[in-house]
Amino acid sequence: MELAYSVNPGIEDIVAEEVVAEMGGTTSYHMMSGYVFHKPANFNEYAIMRLRSINRAYILLWRGKVGEKLDDLIRIRDRLVHEMEGLEEYITPSTSFAVSAERVGTHEFTSMDIARIIGDVVIRYIERFYGKRPPVDLRKPHVVVFAFQRFDELLVGVSLTGTRSMHRRGYRVYDHPAALKPTLAYAMLRLSGTRDHDVIIDPMCGGGTIPIEAALIHEDAEIKGLDKNPHHIMGARLNALAAGVRNRVFFGVWDARRLHELSVEFDHIISNPPYGIRYGSPSTVRRLYKDFLASASKCLSSRGRITIITTEYNFINKVIDELGLIRVHERTVHHGSLYPHIIVLEKKK
Repeated sequence: MELAYSVNPGIEDIVAEEVVAEMGGTTSYHMMSGYVFHKPANFNEYAIMRLRSINRAYILLWRGKVGEKLDDLIRIRDRLVHEMEGLEEYITPSTSFAVSAERVGTHEFTSMDIARIIGDVVIRYIERFYGKRPPVDLRKPHVVVFAFQRFDELLVGVSLTGTRSMHRRGYRVYDHPAALKPTLAYAMLRLSGTRDHDVIIDPMCGGGTIPIEAALIHEDAEIKGLDKNPHHIMGARLNALAAGVRNRVFFGVWDARRLHELSVEFDHIISNPPYGIRYGSPSTVRRLYKDFLASASKCLSSRGRITIITTEYNFINKVIDELGLIRVHERTVHHGSLYPHIIVLEKKK
């Protein structure tokens, strides 16, 4: 059995570590591809639902090369009808299905063409196996078949996580206008190296995603979420309540530029600070960053780390030296329509 996980591009290695920790086995991936492939030693659907870093999980039924022309896709149809071994375990004449299709790259065909052709493959395969066609239900299918064309490679599989991406956590009662995906919040915690008993803070926490994710993976850490906007703090408290961690995270109103005034040493300062045109002129945003980092560097423990996600990575890398900080890690990720960097900083030794 081989599984495929769709992920935020840029965190494939973190996903690979998590799935192997949960189910063993081996993984393969290409950074920024958005997919991780996994041959588990111990397949467990409950373990999949515990994963914090993935968007969706699929049982992979077919993987192969398909050209960019519509005729290439049509030609593969007859072949797939005979090569979708195992599909009958998930779809029967009494099981409704729908096809979800995506594509990346330049092709003569659309995602709708892929969905139509793969849907025809499923119907013909099940009809050949059982002697009866399976019903199609585009609204509430029992089973979702996914098809993903990335350049010249086509993946076909059965969804283990339904139609809803797992990055949409059920606790998101209050939705901050610039909310960070929980999968990226989890990745930032891992890159920062957080552990139980650490003191962890997000001084610009918005709806509380980073502190909540920290509380969900660390039982004994001291976790705080601050924001200068009282409305966001109220929303963060509601989200923490919905996540069942309200008593394990302290939320309060504070200015991130005055973090050092709290007279507390932090092991991990992890945040998704404002970026983008909506937050005003670049000079305003950069002044906030410099003031925040200057304050954060004063209250960082000797082994502490500052981890942020931002599109202002060029500016950050220019000013860290004068602030007594060094960069220990940096990577590009995909978030929404942007490609921000996650940057991990430490004090100069």
